[in-house]
Amino acid sequence: MTRLPFKHRLWAIASAAVFAATPLAPAADKPLNVGGVDQPGGTIKGVVKFNGEQRARRPIVMSADPFCARAHADKPALTENYVFGDDNTLQNVFVQVSKGLEGKEFSKPDAAHVIDQHDCVYIPHVSGVVVGQTVEILNSDNTLHNVKANPQKNPGFNQGMPVKGMKLDKVFNQPEVITLQCDVHAWMNAHVHVVEHPFFAVTQQDGSFEIKGLPAGEYEISFWHELRAFAPDTPTVKVAVGEGETKEVTVTYAPRARN
Repeated sequence: MTRLPFKHRLWAIASAAVFAATPLAPAADKPLNVGGVDQPGGTIKGVVKFNGEQRARRPIVMSADPFCARAHADKPALTENYVFGDDNTLQNVFVQVSKGLEGKEFSKPDAAHVIDQHDCVYIPHVSGVVVGQTVEILNSDNTLHNVKANPQKNPGFNQGMPVKGMKLDKVFNQPEVITLQCDVHAWMNAHVHVVEHPFFAVTQQDGSFEIKGLPAGEYEISFWHELRAFAPDTPTVKVAVGEGETKEVTVTYAPRARN
């Protein structure tokens, strides 16, 4: 099997080294990832569009927790199960190479992937990690959170985080989508995709994604969005990419037809 050198670009919003000294910015100020490996190879990039009625995101009512309410007193937090961007684009779509990497082996990143509980929301809302990579879950809030996960293939957990600055380290050794929830704050959730390789990305505010450093070959790209009421015009896209070559794809989501 081929082992490739690996330097993964994370969605991490702050490293452990600077977390204590550096306040975290709101989710809207943090860029989402460019995926893949920082090495020579091919690149697949593209955009995810949306065709249909774009309903406005709803304000989240946080009055049950005074800390959360104060954190968003000037600007209410909005629901994240759908986020539309300019030019009819769709944010938070997870994109990954689903076929074409069989028989290849990739190292997990040395750095942890950071998920923060900041102002009573998870940041980032959608992300991915490589199997065996450490997931560092932080509490940046001066209020009680608990982190609950009930995956099918990995061990579940439900742990309280009552202290600001507290962190949990988790490792997932089986690929699947894991949803994090907080029983204290029912609106809080995040989706973590555990993948066997580093060739994945999440669409940004403009619907764009980029996966770098692919070995030359033929691949199948798949797409995931948390809202099952939305569906892509094609569930997978086949792409052949050569060394140093960039291929672009466009996929369009729309509301599923009602039976």
